[in-house]
Amino acid sequence: MSITAAILAYGEADNLRILLPQIDAQLRSIGEEYEILIVDAAVPMDDTADVCKGVATYINQEEPFFAGAFRTAIKYATKEKFLILDGDCSHDPKYIPAVNAKFDETGADVVIGSRYVEGGVSNDSKTSYMMSQILNGMFRKALKVQASDISTDYRMYHTAALKKVTLTCERYDVLQEVLLRLKIANGGTLRIEEVPIEFNKRAFGESKRQLFVFIMHYVRTIIQLTCLRRLYEKNPTELKVDDERAELLTNVILYIDIGCVGALVDYIFFCISQAIYPFPEVANVVGAVFGFFFTFYFNTFFNYISRGHYTAKFCSYALVCLVGTFVSTGMMYMGKEYLNIYLLQIFCIAVAAAVQFVLNRVITYRIFGDEGPRNPNAR
Repeated sequence: MSITAAILAYGEADNLRILLPQIDAQLRSIGEEYEILIVDAAVPMDDTADVCKGVATYINQEEPFFAGAFRTAIKYATKEKFLILDGDCSHDPKYIPAVNAKFDETGADVVIGSRYVEGGVSNDSKTSYMMSQILNGMFRKALKVQASDISTDYRMYHTAALKKVTLTCERYDVLQEVLLRLKIANGGTLRIEEVPIEFNKRAFGESKRQLFVFIMHYVRTIIQLTCLRRLYEKNPTELKVDDERAELLTNVILYIDIGCVGALVDYIFFCISQAIYPFPEVANVVGAVFGFFFTFYFNTFFNYISRGHYTAKFCSYALVCLVGTFVSTGMMYMGKEYLNIYLLQIFCIAVAAAVQFVLNRVITYRIFGDEGPRNPNAR
């Protein structure tokens, strides 16, 4: 057997000076053929390339964000086993032999260096620890996998299995997606083993995670992976169709959720405006404008995750909202003499929302899709 050890670096030269000799020593002690891959940012930020000389193979990520670097590492891995660990010194290389031994002895699909099994330790902040526990609990239910720590990337996989799956997530949520994709590719089963490790705070530099973006992408991914798993369980033979349906269901669920919160934003600003300037017509416009901007922002960046052509998207989204308003107003005019006005309003809102969803999905976020290549250096 042989091992590819991959580190996704992003301005981590100072940490790699410490890590690389340790990783090299631990891999050498195992006695198997190995290679070390360092996946640096597309546009280098420091002297990582120099640090790698004579120790590791240096490559630049070919897709943006963390998941893009992860896919780049998988693409260039040439050995039978794929080991990955953080490049900020939070993952101690001394556990590599134990992870490898567990992988070989148990025949597991994935072995995780875990903070949360007996003997594991997390030296992270209390806030990060609580968020991690919540995240792990939610994803265990979403994926139906048996593991204590599925938010860490101290892992060993079968390289061939990784190369067969298609990963669509962009950020750190790819760590959960890859488990479900491997489970589906393996006929609905995934054997995960865990080895206790001590997780430490990074040695040098600052975390690249943006908390708000991190949370919003995880919310979307939990919904999408839950939909994908349930659809797969109903029909395990049509993976491509299931992917498309999962994406559609995710869009629908998020569109409704964003719309409900947008209605609340509308109402709050209506009340504020009414208190400051007591003209309901003006307050209604103010609330509608804030609600519109809220729903446009979250649908664009967290539901459809669409980049570029922002002016065209904005204008299209506004026109679609006007179409929805026209439809609901016409229904109100024609039905007010036959139905209770409040029940009719609920029905009108539902119909208008359905019309807007279809038009925005087909026009706003498909015709005016992503604009050109994304920033390959984004993380």
